[in-house]
Amino acid sequence: MNKSRVDPVRNEYFYSVLNVPTTASANEIRERYRALSVIFHPDKQRGERTKDTAAVEFLEIQKAYEVLSDPFLREVYDFLGEDALKNPWPTELRSQSVEQIRAHLRRWRIDRSQEVFDHLIRPRGTVTCGIDASTLFARDDDLDYDSRGILTRFRGVWVSQFAIRHSVTKVLNEKTNLKFTSHLGLGSRNDLLSRNNLMGTIRHQFSPRLALEATAHFLDPHLVVAKASYEDNDNTLNCRVHFIPAFWNLLPPASTVSFSRRLFRHASTVGSVAWTFSPLSMGSFEFDIHSPQPFDFSSSENYVHCTDRMNADFTNKPGSASGFGVGLRAWSCGLQLSGLNSCIRTEWSIWFFELSLRFKAGLEIGFRQMAYLVTATWTNTNAAISTSFGVSTKGLIMRFELEYLHQKWILPITLSTVRNQTLEFFSAVLPSTVLLLGYHFVLKPRRQLQRTLYFRKAERLLKEEKTQLKRRIDDTVGLLSDTAKRHMQTERSRGGLVILSATYGPEPDAENLTIDVTVPVQALVYNSQVHIPGHRTKAGIQGFYDPAPTSPKSLRVRYLFRDRQHYAEIPDYVPVVLPLPDHLVN
Repeated sequence: MNKSRVDPVRNEYFYSVLNVPTTASANEIRERYRALSVIFHPDKQRGERTKDTAAVEFLEIQKAYEVLSDPFLREVYDFLGEDALKNPWPTELRSQSVEQIRAHLRRWRIDRSQEVFDHLIRPRGTVTCGIDASTLFARDDDLDYDSRGILTRFRGVWVSQFAIRHSVTKVLNEKTNLKFTSHLGLGSRNDLLSRNNLMGTIRHQFSPRLALEATAHFLDPHLVVAKASYEDNDNTLNCRVHFIPAFWNLLPPASTVSFSRRLFRHASTVGSVAWTFSPLSMGSFEFDIHSPQPFDFSSSENYVHCTDRMNADFTNKPGSASGFGVGLRAWSCGLQLSGLNSCIRTEWSIWFFELSLRFKAGLEIGFRQMAYLVTATWTNTNAAISTSFGVSTKGLIMRFELEYLHQKWILPITLSTVRNQTLEFFSAVLPSTVLLLGYHFVLKPRRQLQRTLYFRKAERLLKEEKTQLKRRIDDTVGLLSDTAKRHMQTERSRGGLVILSATYGPEPDAENLTIDVTVPVQALVYNSQVHIPGHRTKAGIQGFYDPAPTSPKSLRVRYLFRDRQHYAEIPDYVPVVLPLPDHLVN
C-alpha cells in the first residue's frame, strides 16, 4: 500500500479493530485478520456466553477486513468515513487508477458539503446591475454635435440600476420555516416592494394542500404581506394581501386573488384567472391558458401516447444523437384588463432535456406599446446561463443572467431607447450565432459522449450476465432451428417469405449490443407472413432478450418475398407485419 496515503478525515477505527497502522499493506491486513479469526471465530468457542461475545467481535473484525482488503472501499473509507461506504458508487470507478478515484472522492466530498450547507440555511442571492449604453448605439441625428465622438459616447454609459438581494431560510420543523431577506439598491423609489429593507417571512404548511405565509418589512414603511394558498391535483387558489398597519384605517389593503384549474382530465392544459385591487392605482383582471406537452422522439415508446411524462427520468437512457429528441414544449396566451395598460399576450417555449437547453419567445400587444422577448437558457446541476433580448416601443434591452449554487447575477443592458431596426437585427443574430457555435462545439460533443458512456456501460453489464443468458438463448435457438428450417424450405419452394437476416438491438453503431434473431423470426413465419403485435417490447419472444434495458431498440429484418429483396426496420413498440410493399429494396 502507498505509504504516503492522503488521510484528511483520519478514519482509523477499522485499523484499530485489526490493530494495524494506516500504512499497512494488503498482506499485513490479511495476516492480521487470519490471526484474529483463529481467536474470535464462534466455532472455536466452547461456552455459550463466550460464543456470543466472540460472535460480536468476529463480525466487527470481518467488517473491518472486508473494507480494508478492498482497495476501492479502503480509499472511500479513508477519505469519507464509514457512512460513505453505504453510497451506491459507480461500478466503473473501481477500474480507474488510484489518483482518479481520489479525485472523484474529493469532488464528491465538496458536492456533499455544499448540499449540507444549502440544506442548513438555503442561502439565495441576487445581484442586479443595470447599464444604460444607449449613447453607444444612438444615431448621430439623436445626439448633439459635441456628443458624437467615440470617447464621448463611452462616457455616456452609466449604471442605471444596482440592487443586491440575499436571503437565508431556516427550517424550524417539517411544516414551518423562517426566512430572512435583505434588499439594498439604487433605482426607483416609487415601488414599495423595491425599497431598501429587511424582511422576515414565516411559512407554515398546515396540510399537504393548505399553506399560510406572512412577510413583515422591518424598515419604513413597515409593509406587511400575507398570503394563503390551497392546492390539490387539479386546482390552485392563492390570496395575497398587502397593507401598512399604520394606515390600516385610511387605505384598504391591496389584494390579489388568483385561481387556476386543470381544464381536461387527459391533458395538462391549465386555465387561470387573477383579480387585483389596489387603492392607489387601477385594479386589473387577468386570464391565461397554459398548455405543456412533453415529447420523446428518441424512444419507440412515443408511439404510445402519454400525457403525464413531465417528470420522467431521461438520464438513464441514451437519448437522441442530436439532443433534440426529448423535451417539453409549451404555449400560453392570455389577456390583461387594466385601463390603458390592457394588453393581450402569448408565449411559446421548448425545453430540450438532453441538452439542458430552453428557448422562449413572447409577444405582448397593448394600447400603449407592443413588445416581444426572446430568451435562451442553459442549465446544469449547479449553474445556469441565460441570455435574452426584448424589443418594445421604449427601445431595446439585452439581459444576461448567470447563476451558480443559487447565487444569481443579472445584467440588463439598455442598447437603445428608441426603435432601431438595424440594432434589433444584430442583437438577434449575434446571440443566435454564439448559440449555434456552442451547440456544435460544446453541447453536441457532450451529448455524443453521454451516449458513448451509456452504451459502454450497457456492454459491460451485458458481459457480466452474458454467460448464463447466452446459454439459455442458444438452447432456445436450438429448439427453434428445426422449425425455422422447415419454414424456410417451404417458403423457398413456393417463392414465399424467407428471412435472410434479422437483428434486434439499439442503434447500428452499438454493434456489441445487437443480437442475431434470424432463426427466431424465421420460426414465426406462417403462410408467408409474420405478425408481431405492438404496444409492448419484443424482448419476450422466444430467442430474443433485452441487450440494453431502457434503451430504444429496433428489429431490423432483411428478407426475400417472391424472390425480391426487402428490408424493414421496426421500432420496438410498433407492430411487425411482413411482407409489405414499402419494404421493397429498389
